[in-house]
Amino acid sequence: MITALLATATSFLFGCSDFLGGIASRRDEAVRVTAAAHVLGVVAFAALVLIVPAEKVTASDLSFGALAGLGAAVGVGSLYTALARGRMSIVAPVTAALSGSLPAAYDLVRGSEVGPFSAVALVLAIAAVIVVSVNSHADERAAMPASAVVFAVVAGVGFAGSFLSLSFTAAESALWPLLVSRVVSAAAMLAILAFTGLGLRMEPTAVRPTLGAGVLEVAANVTMINAIRIGPLAIASVLGSLYPVVVVLLARALLGERLTGLQKAAVAVALAAVLLAAMPAP
Repeated sequence: MITALLATATSFLFGCSDFLGGIASRRDEAVRVTAAAHVLGVVAFAALVLIVPAEKVTASDLSFGALAGLGAAVGVGSLYTALARGRMSIVAPVTAALSGSLPAAYDLVRGSEVGPFSAVALVLAIAAVIVVSVNSHADERAAMPASAVVFAVVAGVGFAGSFLSLSFTAAESALWPLLVSRVVSAAAMLAILAFTGLGLRMEPTAVRPTLGAGVLEVAANVTMINAIRIGPLAIASVLGSLYPVVVVLLARALLGERLTGLQKAAVAVALAAVLLAAMPAP
């Protein structure tokens, strides 16, 4: 029950964060938005580790935190890019289906008792990606370009890697893995900014949604790591990937996005994959 509640809270927080991140990425470069949000995360987690001290922190905890940071950097950067280029109500469910189903599939392969539904969920997630990629009309292709689909898939894989990495950290390490994760991801984003010459100066209209996205993502990561540690991983990762529901509702309410029949089918399949992976074994 606690895992389900924490994972559901994670979905709500991630959904709001991703929506704001997508808005900011339409006003400024996605890499710059990601870098700013993650730098804010470093400051926030540095404060949190002082407030919530760890009982014991090992080199393994810090190493897996660093790996989680690389996955998060790839995931968030790719997701914001996909949200900026394509339809929020399509990008978010595809990313979530992969980020939730891949850790569930890992649990199934290593012998965890999560039931056969996780394997079916993975198949549905892949099917959702294929369906989203097939648009029959030119205006649909413009609304959901192939590049947005690719970035959505990459984001899902990145988040799945981050989920898995954090699952190997000990509860005694408290929030230290998240601090290391955010330091690594922020450093990666800043390095990309320096390499591309984009700089740190943001468009004024992108500042507020970027700050909002950063704060909400910090909160989401706190609830997420606790859900993962309580476990099982499959339940935590999949229920934590229900954030597309929030993104879809916000996109429809605030942006007026509408879905075609094919796109509705893709969203339904992706959300079904996320829900199915959370079902107990028969």
